[in-house]
Amino acid sequence: MPLPLELRGLHRILMIVKPSIAFNDFAGTAKDVTARNVKGRNILSSRAQHSKIVTPAQAVSRNRLSKISRTFRQLSDSQINQWEVLAGHLKGISTFGQAASLTAHNAFVRINSNRAMVGMPPLTDAPAYINDVPEVLYDDLWISPDVIIFTGLQQPSDSHVLVFKMSPALSPGVSSGWGKTVIITPGMAPDWGDADLTALYTDVMGVAPEAGKKYFCEFYWMDKNTGFTGESMAISAVCKAGSTAYNREYAPRVQYTDKMVANAENFNLGMDLELSRGSSIMSVEALLNINDVASYFDDAFKVVPPGFKEGYTMVYSRSSERPDFKPGLISVSLEDDYYKGPSYGFSHRAGGWEDKVEVFGTGAFVR
Repeated sequence: MPLPLELRGLHRILMIVKPSIAFNDFAGTAKDVTARNVKGRNILSSRAQHSKIVTPAQAVSRNRLSKISRTFRQLSDSQINQWEVLAGHLKGISTFGQAASLTAHNAFVRINSNRAMVGMPPLTDAPAYINDVPEVLYDDLWISPDVIIFTGLQQPSDSHVLVFKMSPALSPGVSSGWGKTVIITPGMAPDWGDADLTALYTDVMGVAPEAGKKYFCEFYWMDKNTGFTGESMAISAVCKAGSTAYNREYAPRVQYTDKMVANAENFNLGMDLELSRGSSIMSVEALLNINDVASYFDDAFKVVPPGFKEGYTMVYSRSSERPDFKPGLISVSLEDDYYKGPSYGFSHRAGGWEDKVEVFGTGAFVR
């Protein structure tokens, strides 16, 4: 079980005393030293002393807790009563791992500490406890030297963010490294079901995962609006190319952006086309500016990502500069053109049309 932040850096010295003629059995405490006999061995131990060294992370945490506690002391009696009611719904863990009751102050600090991690201001009124935060459901997880990523994450709502903790590299024979996990991200929103933690882990730990080493991970959803958290999920795995669930090699989503096209400055203000892995679904977000009499255009890619496939989908369009938006339907295509090579196109199919138009939506990618 990990130590609380305020107890990290607490040192205790133990010394086993070998039997001798001068010292046989003795026990008791003198100043800062305690002696006791354990299974025939005399053991001396010093009283715990706090280290004077405070890490930047500890300083931030202590300062945050201090501010939240000061805010609690400013609450009205009515507000404190609200937090007492909420505390009755929340679970606490005692020193021995058993369920423990929380006080109004405990509930206030817990909720607002969670919100503070994602930059949210403290709540003075207790949030309404409606239902539990769901557990983290996902398709697969990779912990490899090249990537740490969830796929198929089922985000309960836009206000739910993923809190992810992970240990440094440990020997494969280590059976429990949960006490060594640290927060890699206090709140990540999945991108189309994916949560790529690779750069975040490297930033926190200073190194990428090492093949053959064992890693311990803990993760849960947090509702950043209320500060409520879900059940913490735990997994340990040896770093390798295959995924933790199905031992599959990681294949990134096929993505096409405006940085890949040859002549974006002529008509394209922004584009993000993505093909989901393992299925025929395309997601489209684009902002177009077509200065032409035609309501369509196509262009070549100057950079073609691996996995290029031909096909098309149908999504929506609108003109945000008009009060009526002029909604329409747009066909988005990928084609290996005989003259241009791999290229893409947007074509107006129905509804309104303007030269400057937003294109958005998700649809079946038909080949």
